[in-house]
Amino acid sequence: ERSSMMVGIPHKKVDYIQTDAAINPGNSGGPLIDVESGKVVGINAAIRAHMEGTSFAIPINRVRDIMHDLSEGKEIHHGYLGLGLATCTPDWARQNNANSNNNSGKIPEVYGAIVFKVYPKTPAEQGGLKENDIILMIGSQKVRSADDARKLIDLAPVGENVPITIMRNGNTKVLSVKPVDLSSRLKEIRREKQRQQQAERQRFQELGPFRSLLQ
Repeated sequence: ERSSMMVGIPHKKVDYIQTDAAINPGNSGGPLIDVESGKVVGINAAIRAHMEGTSFAIPINRVRDIMHDLSEGKEIHHGYLGLGLATCTPDWARQNNANSNNNSGKIPEVYGAIVFKVYPKTPAEQGGLKENDIILMIGSQKVRSADDARKLIDLAPVGENVPITIMRNGNTKVLSVKPVDLSSRLKEIRREKQRQQQAERQRFQELGPFRSLLQ
């Protein structure tokens, strides 16, 4: 499997099967079939322009998880916390710690997802997550990479408190964070941008005859 980040479409909240099956424009949505068993293993979804002969399909297990909700007209929710994450491994931490120019403190030599960004006014900030925290567990599931964390956040129940086990300054602690729905968050961001654009247009209107001097 390949994460959406690896495929190059990080805004898509699903993992993909990489295959050498030929997919042409217009084939998306068709089944990917195992020629030996005759079973549908995925739904064809994407190709990469610079990777000729390589295509990607959504795993059938993921499709099964949501198809009944979709057929009933329900929305598919994706958990959102507002974090920038990178994979932390013991080797990477040792290499980073050996760098004499590193002034951010020692990074624990563990597997997990290190937080490099906490976006303002998000569940992550409200829940107390900070930069350089290392996420070890989300709920009862272990986290060994940034991809693990993204998958678990995506599947986390929206609007419910989720325990997140982190390591901070060498100490382990558990935070309670309440994910919001990604689509709601994106709508909120768009509304904020529209408000800012409207305020900017209003400011220029108020300048009246002096507007041309600023162009």
